[in-house]
Amino acid sequence: MKLIKKSILLTFQVILSLIILNTQISFAQQVVNSQITNLQTFLLGANINNTSKKSKLDDLLGYNSLGRETYSDNDNNISLTLTKYFSNKDISDNFIYGFSVNVAHLKKFEGRDTSGGLALGGNPITFQGNYINPELKVGSFLDEKKHFFINASYGKVFSDIKQRFRDDVTAGLTLADNTSSSLEGTSKGIELAYNSESNIIYKLGLKNIHFKKEKLESLNNNGFSVPFNDQLSLRTIYIGFDMPLTLDKIFK
Repeated sequence: MKLIKKSILLTFQVILSLIILNTQISFAQQVVNSQITNLQTFLLGANINNTSKKSKLDDLLGYNSLGRETYSDNDNNISLTLTKYFSNKDISDNFIYGFSVNVAHLKKFEGRDTSGGLALGGNPITFQGNYINPELKVGSFLDEKKHFFINASYGKVFSDIKQRFRDDVTAGLTLADNTSSSLEGTSKGIELAYNSESNIIYKLGLKNIHFKKEKLESLNNNGFSVPFNDQLSLRTIYIGFDMPLTLDKIFK
């Protein structure tokens, strides 16, 4: 867990340092027309995110309702990105692929049960934490001038985020708190981008993150073990920008 925290902190420091260096260099550079080669440098960026959160709770013993889902209010946050694209003209002049690393923060929230009926509590609490999301990208340009392009992404998610199960039943069946290990998962996304004449890339995207199921096992007031499967999912709509970083000029 300490290694994840150190990695996330180091990633933030590296990205922020590169943004400062790139900003200083950009003032000395002349604006050139957008070309596919401009995407083949490292790109530093930021996203403004609107994230909705859902926890699906499966009671393995029928103690609570089966297949319940709890939601929370949307979370607005900013994430930092480092991206690199490549092209392969043997495949297509419009084909691009690459990778990206995203670093973001999730606020603490408590699920809100929306199942209704005879559901007997059992709302998970998600603790705030950081997550890092390395992913692969595949895309294509949509116009001849290579301004508009679309890409799809798939990646892994590592975090120091944890979940705790809390039962709010008032009928004498209260469960003890039980905290999960740090959550890991996968991400899938799609993004529409515009490569402007000033070499700044503007983007609009949608990303879904599904963390692995966590088994939260607690004891009721009679001392019996009650296991639950809980799965946290995030859906993020974002707008943002990327700016090219010319590493060759930094290391000269």
